[in-house]
Amino acid sequence: MLKGIDVSNANGRIDWDKLKGNIDFAILRCGIGSDIPSQDDKQWARNISECNRLGIPWGTYLYSYAMSITDAESEAAHALRLLKGLKPTYPVYIDMEDADGYKAKRGGISKQMATDICRIFCERLTAAGFTAGVYANKDWAVNRLDMAQLSNWTFWLAQYNSKVTYAGKYDMWQYSSTGTLPGISKKVDLNYCYKDFTAPAPTITGLTLDTSSKDMAAGDKYTLLAKCKDKPAVATTGRDVIAVSEPYKDSKGRGWLIDVQGLPPEPVARHAHIKVTANRVTQQCNFNVV
Repeated sequence: MLKGIDVSNANGRIDWDKLKGNIDFAILRCGIGSDIPSQDDKQWARNISECNRLGIPWGTYLYSYAMSITDAESEAAHALRLLKGLKPTYPVYIDMEDADGYKAKRGGISKQMATDICRIFCERLTAAGFTAGVYANKDWAVNRLDMAQLSNWTFWLAQYNSKVTYAGKYDMWQYSSTGTLPGISKKVDLNYCYKDFTAPAPTITGLTLDTSSKDMAAGDKYTLLAKCKDKPAVATTGRDVIAVSEPYKDSKGRGWLIDVQGLPPEPVARHAHIKVTANRVTQQCNFNVV
């Protein structure tokens, strides 16, 4: 188990030399909301510089104010702009909550919209080569997000308690907002991390698929894992039976993910398949939509 903090401009100017040795990692806020320079975190550049100077592994988060798909795209662009040329070893998170009541005052957002906002952010960051994830408290994870739709990405749970009572999966737990540490004059968020994000990803050779066939109902979605190093080519037979996404990187470093959705079947066409090609190897996955 690794011990870390998450910080922002609200924590002031941190003395990272005093802090080093007391933490294993830091999650640094890069900004808030849409891609507007005035919404960049004022301590972002300095906090990164200090972590890099001292060899402290770091990741980042962007506090979300998104209430629409357009907002989500802008927030992803915000994070990508600030991360240009940087290589965080920990994930890039979208902070999905409503601590200041911004969303509630504007009528709130549906569970599906909140989930879609997280999905779009994570998809854009993953496509750019970063490990992406979602931060939320237990109430959001249980009642306001469909976590099953976000299972491709890492989850950072906030629950200020002596133990976690959330039943779902998570890789990081923010357990306190009132921590004290040398080098930080104000209270600081404390976290446990149960996954070593600094560990190198396993070397992938050849091409394998996690399944060779799948039965689906119309409207169902299955995410196929293609274990290969380079982005695979995908050819679809039966486009009236299945809809197939472009491959995108698996945040867990296992290869590439391909979303396949069953379409309402025509009276005759019930079967389809995709051929996935990488490293001069082609594998086929068959789909039966009923």
